[in-house]
Amino acid sequence: MQSFVLISNLVGQQEQWPATELLMLYKSQIGIEKNFSFLKDPVIVNSIFLKKAERIEVLGLVLLIALLIWRLMERSMRKYIEANDCTMTGWEKRPTKKPTAFMMTTKFISMLVITMGRNRQLARPLKDYQLQYLEAMGVTADIFTVP
Repeated sequence: MQSFVLISNLVGQQEQWPATELLMLYKSQIGIEKNFSFLKDPVIVNSIFLKKAERIEVLGLVLLIALLIWRLMERSMRKYIEANDCTMTGWEKRPTKKPTAFMMTTKFISMLVITMGRNRQLARPLKDYQLQYLEAMGVTADIFTVP
């Protein structure tokens, strides 16, 4: 089996990698690249107008933090599925073992929080699949009503 020296962006970090592992690692980048595609989308980029370099840097940081949270949500849900050997409700109410953060957000579109003074409550009880998504991410329904 052939192996290649992997040169990373970290100075002094060089390792020998078997060719098959290196290829698998390279191919796994597509998940990350898909998430970054929104940063390159002309609709998004062309609608943002910032004059100062500092503001562009801050916006870039905010977008990267948002992407990190997005990916952590997916990781949390997938770890939950792996640990509990279960599935979650995916697209068109079909079970899935690979839920995405976008899929999860669509499950909460119809949710409505009513605010009266300092009190908050849900307009309708959450559905079982919504509760499962919250459990998979390690949060409770209180996240919507407790400030």
